[in-house]
Amino acid sequence: MRLYEAMIVYHPDTGEAAVKELLERAKQVIVGQQGEVTQVVEWGLKDLAYAIRKQRRGYYAIIEFKGTGTTVSELERNLRISDRVLRYITVQVDPERPPLEPPKSRRETSEQELEGTDETGTDDVGDPESQEVSS
Repeated sequence: MRLYEAMIVYHPDTGEAAVKELLERAKQVIVGQQGEVTQVVEWGLKDLAYAIRKQRRGYYAIIEFKGTGTTVSELERNLRISDRVLRYITVQVDPERPPLEPPKSRRETSEQELEGTDETGTDDVGDPESQEVSS
């Protein structure tokens, strides 16, 4: 069996409880095709890069699983039928890749960027005014 990863974008009006139910259904499809779900990561509601079916946001989830081509075909068939799924993609994953982690929030990212600043809260590495001019 090979390792696969399916990223699924659900309609934003679906609701968190319904998304969990849809993910359970997808897991049942994988297990029903002699597959094995190794990890499920929910990214939550995120902005889309462009509108899909007049929606600007979507609920992102990733299912990592082991299976065969038949497993992938059946999962994608079920996702294609569901009107709650905006987009999906299934890719084969390198088995040596580290495990998935949920994306960091914007707040965590900005806090990490601030750690690299000086006491005044400015980063003068690329600031031309803070560099001495030699004449």
